[in-house]
Amino acid sequence: MYYLNMSKVLPKIRSSSSLILLAKDQSAKTKSFDYNALLLTRTQKSSFMPESSVFPGGVCDVTDSSPAWLDHFRRNEISANKLQNISNVKGPRPEIFQYKEDKETIDPSLALRLTALRETFEELGILLCRDSKSLTSTSGYGKFYDQFDRVHWQHIVHNDASQFLELCKQLEVLPDVWSLHDWSVWRTPSTFKKRFETAFFVTALEQEPSVLIEPNEVKDCAWRSPLDFLQACLRKELWLPPPQFYELSRFLNFSSLESLRQFAAERELKGLGLIHPVMYKCQNGTVHLLPGDEAYPADPDASSDKIETGLSVEDFRSQANGKLHRSEHWNQHQSQLLINFDRDDGQVHPVDPTKL
Repeated sequence: MYYLNMSKVLPKIRSSSSLILLAKDQSAKTKSFDYNALLLTRTQKSSFMPESSVFPGGVCDVTDSSPAWLDHFRRNEISANKLQNISNVKGPRPEIFQYKEDKETIDPSLALRLTALRETFEELGILLCRDSKSLTSTSGYGKFYDQFDRVHWQHIVHNDASQFLELCKQLEVLPDVWSLHDWSVWRTPSTFKKRFETAFFVTALEQEPSVLIEPNEVKDCAWRSPLDFLQACLRKELWLPPPQFYELSRFLNFSSLESLRQFAAERELKGLGLIHPVMYKCQNGTVHLLPGDEAYPADPDASSDKIETGLSVEDFRSQANGKLHRSEHWNQHQSQLLINFDRDDGQVHPVDPTKL
């Protein structure tokens, strides 16, 4: 019934990394959630999804994989063996995490964390790091430092990613890779001209750091509860791209930051399944089929255009009588997430924000 269009060559998929920052809300005594998430809004000039509200992050730079980082950790008595334990994963993970031994690079588990931390500093001026005193902390919560000329260094690192290592050397700190937990990996659908495979990490903070916006990339930012962000999207006050809508909906399972932090640390051992949406065009909207859905195609990159269904979103759904894993979109703000089976990586299902 559906037809595929192989009209154009698929663009190269670039590796990228995002950081989901969650912090305790000190005024949350009467609220449903005791923590907030930090999202930034991209500028109108952004080359990818302008004006969208997203977690901080960006494309991996070659310097994020430099063995020079191992020297810096070693000078602070952190051996390569200790760094291998930052993500003690037992289960499978997507290709972005696969170590390429033929190259002069460090383990992707470390490099991807460095990308997420660097980009968070570039975009929002937040430096998550540890010094000699906090290095042995076992609280599980991330540490940050802001007693330096952040404006100056943010500008320098934004213009030259290699300077992130230089900043850490000068401040005598180590990027806080230990508090970041593998959360998910998303790949941009084949219908996009720019494509990324993005590792999402989650970290928990005991208080909200102050933010410095990088004006070329960031229009504004906000700390709000996951439910607040989702409700604002449904009210058309902001736009959450599908990965952000999906992940914030997952957090609705956790009213306390401590329970979320513990879940993230324990679940990480099971590995990660890639979320690679395949877009289907319906008469009244778009459906993104996700891995595990009974109608998910054998080759998710078979079509570089949306696949025509000739059906409404509702009729397309009614044809399925087995496993469902999809996001249905009637417009940019009205979405519904469906999954009716347990994932192999132990992840929680998204919760419908309209039901809370």
